[in-house]
Amino acid sequence: MNGNMKDIVKRIIELEHNAQNQIRLGEDEAEKIRQSGQEECRQMEARIMEMAENKIKQIQAKGNREKEDRIIRIYEDTALKMRLMEENAEQNRQNWEDEIFDRIIRGE
Repeated sequence: MNGNMKDIVKRIIELEHNAQNQIRLGEDEAEKIRQSGQEECRQMEARIMEMAENKIKQIQAKGNREKEDRIIRIYEDTALKMRLMEENAEQNRQNWEDEIFDRIIRGE
C-alpha cells in the first residue's frame, strides 16, 4: 500500500470515528431531550393535579359554606316562626283575658 492509499484509509477511519462520535452525541442529545420532556410532563401533571385539588377544595368549601348558610337560614326561619307564634299566643292570651274580663264585668 502506498502512502497515498494509507492516507485515504486513515482519512476514512477518521471519518468513520467522527461519524460514530456524532451519532453518539446525537443519541445523547436525543436522550437528554426525552428526559427533559418527561420531566416537563411530570411537572405539568403535578401542576394540573394541584389545580384540580384546589378546585375540589374550593367546591367543597363552597358547599360547606352553602350548607352552613342554609342551616343558619333554617335556624333564623325557625326562630322567626317561634317568635311570631309566641307573639300570636301572647295576643290570643290577651284577647282571652279581655274577653273573660268583659264577661265578668257584664255578669255573664
